[in-house]
Formats: sequence, structure tokens, C-alpha cells
Amino acid sequence: MKKRTWAVVFAVAAAFQLGAVPVPDAMATPRLRDVRLRGRPAEKMDDLFRARVTSKFAQENVFAEARRAFVERDDDARGHGGVWRGEFWGKLMLGAARVADYLDDPAMKRFVAEECRRMIALEDPDGYLGSYKDKELVWIKDPEATKKIYGWMPVWNIWNRKYCMWGMLMAYKATGDRAILASVERQMNQLIDMLRRLGLRLHETGAGSMNGLPSMSILKPLVMLWEETGNRKYLDYASEMLADWDRADGQCPNFFRNAPKAGPLHAWYPKPESWAKTYEFLSCVDGLVEYYRATGEARCLETARLIRDNLAASDANPFGAVGYGDKLIGAPQYCNALNEVCDVIHWIRLNVDLFLVTGDKKYLDAVEAAYFNGYLAGIWRGGTFGPFFLRGHGRHSEQRGQCGYAYNHCCVNNLPRTFMDVAQTTVTRDRAGVFHVNLYQDAAVTLDGVTFAIEGNYPVGSVVTVRVSDPAAKVAFRRPGWCPAMDVRKVAAAGADAAAAPQVYTLAFDMNARVVDRLETVPELNRPDRKIWAFSRYPDHWSPHLNRDLTDGYRTTPAATVMWGPLVLAKSRLVGCTRAEINEAFTVNGKGYRAKLTPRAPAGPVWGSWDLELTKPGAPTVKATVCDFASGTDVPCGEGGNLFSIWF
Repeated sequence: MKKRTWAVVFAVAAAFQLGAVPVPDAMATPRLRDVRLRGRPAEKMDDLFRARVTSKFAQENVFAEARRAFVERDDDARGHGGVWRGEFWGKLMLGAARVADYLDDPAMKRFVAEECRRMIALEDPDGYLGSYKDKELVWIKDPEATKKIYGWMPVWNIWNRKYCMWGMLMAYKATGDRAILASVERQMNQLIDMLRRLGLRLHETGAGSMNGLPSMSILKPLVMLWEETGNRKYLDYASEMLADWDRADGQCPNFFRNAPKAGPLHAWYPKPESWAKTYEFLSCVDGLVEYYRATGEARCLETARLIRDNLAASDANPFGAVGYGDKLIGAPQYCNALNEVCDVIHWIRLNVDLFLVTGDKKYLDAVEAAYFNGYLAGIWRGGTFGPFFLRGHGRHSEQRGQCGYAYNHCCVNNLPRTFMDVAQTTVTRDRAGVFHVNLYQDAAVTLDGVTFAIEGNYPVGSVVTVRVSDPAAKVAFRRPGWCPAMDVRKVAAAGADAAAAPQVYTLAFDMNARVVDRLETVPELNRPDRKIWAFSRYPDHWSPHLNRDLTDGYRTTPAATVMWGPLVLAKSRLVGCTRAEINEAFTVNGKGYRAKLTPRAPAGPVWGSWDLELTKPGAPTVKATVCDFASGTDVPCGEGGNLFSIWF
């Protein structure tokens, strides 16, 4: 060990474990098999599941390509560092295990178990199962040599292994196959023992300047493994890890000591574009929530909540998520919007976990906004693939051939899990026995023997019907934070059997058509010649299609967005908007305009469309045909695409 004595580490770690008592969630969830999502988003979900999880092609080609990383172990073939193909299989399996649970399909569960056994056959005798030939290549020993090879300092060995173990742990939960659990234990034991032998702590491992965040994101599956097995070794190691987020020397990111500070998160340390990588950062914060669940350590939950609230205030973007270009660098400072789809997925996951643990419904506002906007836009129609980065104008950025693989991609492999997170959060029950209808997408949910049928094409539609099978069930309905008024009416049952009839409610939402101004921008960050950071880390020979035409439509002054309920609206070619309309330079931003939206008849290419009028007394009226951002932008387009814009 290099920077702290073991005595100090163990003393701090012991403080986290005092009186460790698991804490039940504030909200109980239904089993996945007892939920069915419906409506337009579910059509996209079904396409995604077929293309990426359940089809013969997915199982024989997509999974096989991902598994190849563990057969060939060539992620570190170039030496001194390595890439992340090894993450692909674990992400696929995380989705497949949950989808198998959702479908309750014996054939799908059988595939999950068999695929895990194919992986188990690739284990080394010591338990190592990874995509690096050099299992000890977990940190950058020679930065200069690494930079010469890769252009930066990547090493994703532990990150890849984390996903493999996590995917297999969820596969065990879905199948009950104890051979899978035993493999996860061997893998985790080998990793912990190896790092102890090498004298390395997790924060000293991983890619370049990220301060151990990729490796330390193993916290969540590590704690889950302790919860499953009761093996104290895993909790002890998790507690040691937390000690490096509570340091007197202030080493980045120092979550526990920085979280209570006033001011934006990106001001914690200089150069947040180097250390504050959104995806890995959010993964670590979610691990804190899991540690709280397992131990009752209140400081972990409070730290996670403070960080989440800081990001919601200082790094929110128009897609309902946080970050700009996969960095927590103050997204509102930028006139444009750029969001990696993985970041949207993990923002949803963190907010789902915080809601389930606390019961605080403010987290569901974040889930809803990110789900209906950034997440659904992150899946191409047909479900076969999706974009890498979302943009607010022109076209989203797709990356085929990531790390040289044809079918696998970091964001695309992550996609199925979010549908499952939303499914389990739609209806919950609190400790007092009250049922909570939280999300209003069309769905059927059974929880504790009570079935809820939700219909209304929400949020394109503004009136939802909820049928509750048990006439005596106590039910509460969430009013979204964006909604100034929600009218809830119980439909009276008639006839002699009225007392035993299901409860029926109609919910009418004021969709609050509104202009959202964006005024917090920094001029020097928005020059048209400024290189967009998110793509500077990908050399042209890796991803030339990411680097072309990126400043097409790049704004230098802020523009407003227009919203209907939780939906961000867009001008799109799919509803007949012309290039001139999409590229309109005039902006209503900060000028006091009001929005009037009149729903149009359903149009095949999009989910919802409206006639928009932006009005202000004494000023010209601005008119446009608009649609929901997700379905108006979820088709790939080539160079010079200019398919859409969310800016008004």
C-alpha cells in the first residue's frame, strides 16, 4: 500500500461497519413477472428485447461476440493499458437476466443459465475470469508509454470484471443456479486477494485521471454479493473502499467530505473534464445507496442524496438527465446539449434506487423526465441499435464498431435494464400498506394480489384511467412536479355488487405547455471553433463517424425548449419541418413568450405531435409543427442530417 497506512484504513473502515443492520426499502416493488408495460414505449421495448436479448441472432451472435473477449483475452493486446470489450458480456447478461424474469420464460432462463456456464468454463484455476491476458494489469505503470499507444491512459480490467460478476449475480437471482453464484464468489475472491497481494487499493487502479472511479464502481455488486452470501469478506472490502472517499488529505473525489459543500459539484476540484466522468461517477454513488441498504449506514444515504441534488441543480440537461458529453462540467453553462446514453440510464437507476429506499417522489420526476426523453431517444426504432451521444440539434451520434466489435456497444448493451427499472417502479406499496401509482405509462401491474390497469397513452394523452382490482385497497397517486393541477376522480360503481366492484379512477393532468428558458451560459465555452470535448478522446481512426460535422448547428447563444408535461418537444423532418424551420436562428429565449399546444391527429412516424404557437403581446407569433423529442429523433441520419432541433 502506497499512500495510507493499513491501520488508518482499517480504523476508518471499521467506523462504517459499526452496528451494520440491513434497512428495508420504504417502497416494496412487484415481481417483474407481474408487470406488463404497454403502449408506444412498450412497442419499442419489445423490439429491443427481440433484437438484443431473446432472438436466435442475439443469442448466437451478439452474446457470442461479447463472450469472445474472454476467450481471446486481447483487450490488453497493445500493452501498457487496454480497452473495454470485457464489459459487453456483463451488460448483456444484466439485461437478459432481468428480461428472463420479466417474461417468466423457461427457455429464456435456460439460455441465461447455459450462457453463464459457457463463461464459467473460461475461468482460470484461481477464479480469474477476464478479458485481459495480464490479469494484474489494473493500473497505469508507465503513463508516457500508454499515451503513445492509445492517446490517453485507459485500463478497464476491473471495470470489465465488475460487469461480468454483476451480470452473473443477476443471472443467479433469475435462475437459482448456485454454480453461477459460486463462480461470482471465486471471481471476487481472486480480485480481492490479488489486489491485497499487489498492495493496491481500488482508488489507485483504473483509467488515467479518473481517481479510481471505474474500479470503485464495483461497490454495488460487491455489497449485493455480501447480501446474498453473508461472507463478511465482501462487506469488509467494501468498507475499506469507502475509507478512500473520506480522506483528510482531500484526495478526489472524497464524496463524504465534499457532498455537504455549497456550490456546484464540478467546482470540487480543478479540471472536472478530467476527473468527473458522469457514467462512472453515478455508478459509484449508486453503490453508496446499496451500502446503506445493507448496513443502515446513514451517512452513505445522506451523501448520495446530497450529490444527487447537487447534480440536479448544477448539471441538468434538456434530456432529463445530467452532464455534458459524459462529463459533469456544468451542463447549463453550454448553449448546446450532448449526453451519452449510458449517463441517462445511470441517472435513472440512481433516482429509482433513491426513491425505493426513501419513498421521496421527487426522484420520480427525474426518472420520468429522463425516461420519456433521453432514454427513449437512445433506442433506434426497430430496437436493433441506438446512438452513443444524444444531441439537441441535427442528429444523434452513433458509434458502430466500438473496440472493433460489430454487434456490441457500451450504451446499447445497457438499454434493456432501464425498461425493467421503470416496470418495477410503476406501482409500489409503502410500509403502511398504501399502494402508490407512480408512473402513468400504459401498464398492468399486480402487487400483493392487487392488480392495477393503467391506460391513457400518457404523457402524449392527458387523461389516464386506473382500475384497481381490490375495492378495499388504499391507493395514492403521484402528482408530477411539473404538473400544476391533477384532477383525481373516483368513478362510482353502480348496482347491487357496487361494494365489491373494482375501484376505477380518472386522472386528468394539466400538461402545463411551457417555454423553458436557458440563460445560464458562459460565452467562452460556446465558441463555434471550440472542440467538443466528448469526441476529442476518440481518435479519428477509431470512430471517424463521431468526428464529422459536429459543429453543424452548434449554437453560440442560448435558446429555449418547449415542453408538454414531461416531454421535450422537437421540430423534426418526421412531421414535415423544413431545414429552414429546423435551423431557425431567431429565439424566444428569455423574451417572455408563452406556449400554446394543440394536439394533432396521431402521425405514423411519431408518437405525439402538436401545433405550436409561441405568443407574446406586441411581438410576432411563432408557429411550428412539433413532436415528442424521442420519437422525432430516433432514426439514424447521415452526414448533414439536420433531422431535428429542440431549440426555439
